[in-house]
Amino acid sequence: MSARSSVVPSYVRPTPRRVSGLPAPAWTAVMVVVAILGLELYARSGAISRLDLIPVSEMASRAAELLGNREFVVDALIRSLMLICVSFVASAATGIIVAYLMSRSWWVHRAVKPYINVFYALPIFALYPVMVVMFGTGILPIILLATLFSVVIVISNSLVGFEATPTIARKLAKSLEMTTTQQFRKILLPSALPDILAGLKLGLSYTIIAVLATEFILATSGLGHVVNEAYNNFDTVDMYAGILFVSAFALVANLALSAALKSFDWRRR
Repeated sequence: MSARSSVVPSYVRPTPRRVSGLPAPAWTAVMVVVAILGLELYARSGAISRLDLIPVSEMASRAAELLGNREFVVDALIRSLMLICVSFVASAATGIIVAYLMSRSWWVHRAVKPYINVFYALPIFALYPVMVVMFGTGILPIILLATLFSVVIVISNSLVGFEATPTIARKLAKSLEMTTTQQFRKILLPSALPDILAGLKLGLSYTIIAVLATEFILATSGLGHVVNEAYNNFDTVDMYAGILFVSAFALVANLALSAALKSFDWRRR
């Protein structure tokens, strides 16, 4: 038995659930704690100016104070979170629908694919002035910009999943005279789901980047604007408090989305 197991390729063996007695989530928490402690000690050591970096404890203290400021919570924090959620839902729904249409029709695939390739190289924020002219200076240009920025990665991953569906499964669906809706719900979607979920997680990251970057550079309100205003005024404490909000939200959002989607990924099960 030992001789037989010694020749089993390593790539066939399952990934260990624990390393040094700790599961993967615990190691994630350990790395976050170590990084926070390292920044705290480095900032307090005097090796760097307070204009460049402040201790994490002061960032957290100022962030807690800002949570008691109604104007900050309503006009900056909630506004940015709302824009991120709306943009993510729009990019997710649009990306999956477009990818499905591309997988079903060769002419849709040929018509849309060049634009997807162009969007990878396009400086998407350059479109903001055009959108302001067309839609004004409200939240709509930011939502459209963030949706365009993140929808491409959702389309690409979803298309890979739909096109990877085995041909024999498609033929089986036709032989059973399944409707288009039944084929999508029972065959295409379950087969493509792992790749779709990967695209959604990347799409969330892209959405957060697009919304906050747009607010930082161009908007007059929102969490990104708060960070930009503090930076221009050399208000290091408020700047890092805003950055802490951004980092915490990005971490929590990605962990929450991964946990929520994990139950749908049949490869994990």
